[in-house]
Amino acid sequence: MKATNFTNGTNFPPPRVSALRGSFFTLALLLLTAVTHPLFAQSPITVQSDTLDDNGYPRRVTFRLDVDDTAVITQAMLHYDVSKVSCLEAAADVPVEIEGTTLEWTWEMVRSGNPPPGTAVTWHWTLTDADGNTQTTSPQTHTFTDTRYDWQTVAADNLKLHWYEGNVGPGLLEAAVAGLERLEDEMGIELQDEVNLFIYGDTADMRDAVLYIQDWAGGVAFTDYNVILMGIPPSQANTWGQDVVPHELAHLVIAQYGRSCVGGSRPNWLEEGLAVYAEGEPSASILADIERGVADNSFEPLRSLNGAFSAHGPEAGIAYSQSYSTVAYLLETHGREPLQHLILTLAEGKSTDAALEEVYGFNVDGLELAWRAHMGLPSRDIPPTPTPINPAAIPTIVPEGLPASLPTPPAAAATAVPIADTSSNNPGICNLGLVPLLLVGFLFFKRRQS
Repeated sequence: MKATNFTNGTNFPPPRVSALRGSFFTLALLLLTAVTHPLFAQSPITVQSDTLDDNGYPRRVTFRLDVDDTAVITQAMLHYDVSKVSCLEAAADVPVEIEGTTLEWTWEMVRSGNPPPGTAVTWHWTLTDADGNTQTTSPQTHTFTDTRYDWQTVAADNLKLHWYEGNVGPGLLEAAVAGLERLEDEMGIELQDEVNLFIYGDTADMRDAVLYIQDWAGGVAFTDYNVILMGIPPSQANTWGQDVVPHELAHLVIAQYGRSCVGGSRPNWLEEGLAVYAEGEPSASILADIERGVADNSFEPLRSLNGAFSAHGPEAGIAYSQSYSTVAYLLETHGREPLQHLILTLAEGKSTDAALEEVYGFNVDGLELAWRAHMGLPSRDIPPTPTPINPAAIPTIVPEGLPASLPTPPAAAATAVPIADTSSNNPGICNLGLVPLLLVGFLFFKRRQS
């Protein structure tokens, strides 16, 4: 006899069949729940060690992750980031080949250039197992160090100075602090982030810590890393070192103050004039350059100092002296607030002429004429439409880029250990050297055709 639904006439299955079907459904549900329960899921990947081998620094470093032998990893991604100031995200993601229980990836810095000593790198791994589960390791941090030397450290507010030879640290730190105080008191520009200065016993030792630096360089300022490397022999720590430390530190502090993400840059006469001013009282060589320039009326047009200075020592020294005198005129005549405004206006991406017009009411040529009058020099005939010269931007360094450095101060130019200068490395000018070679090749090709 069939069970009938008297409402709509639909036949119901016998009670025993319905109960059996319910039991199968319940059993399947319980089985599925048991399989997917965390107690039955694959165990998390156990990390045995997560390290960075920097024995090959600055040429290469290796990230290494060791996991337990029960882990079944199908994908591995390394994420690393260096501590630097950047307008764009600079972190890197690297897929890593899986071979056994040790995952390795080597950062070949010989291809990219190396971050300077004192730079921290942070990294973590993302691992995927055979079931598609992902696991992220805890972040790790390592600071790159030049392990060839036993460093000593002295510190002041937001300033750390490291050295290894002689007892030069305390004296050079005093010079650095004095330079910072001059920047703050006379220009109103303060150090914003901690800076590390590494003082090497000679320039050769310093150059070995940085890839792709000129073989004549005596120092390099990494503005995006807030790191400065210098080669200062102990015998020169109380002379040249007292000038070059505040000079290079001023470059970095001004770069912090006038940092730009819109392509802003400062003319070289302003950049170097401020740095020389931060050294304190002008040296005898600077005063002699200015006195000779006034007597001979031999100063260069200020507009020509917007860009790179001469690569020749004497001409470069005069350019630094003229730049110092121009900046001193602006500070002593107009005060520090307009100079601060000028730096910030240039950081907005405005040209040197436009920024000077906005702040002072004159352009580069007008500034030169006002400065010449202040120095007792005769006026100079200036073309009505001078050829514009782009200012030299302060070089920066990125993890994938080549290191660059700041120009030579005048004190260094007179010594055998100048500070590195990349401002003259203009690819456009360098490429002009190919023109004669190409012309000769073209004429040879035409002769072969005829």
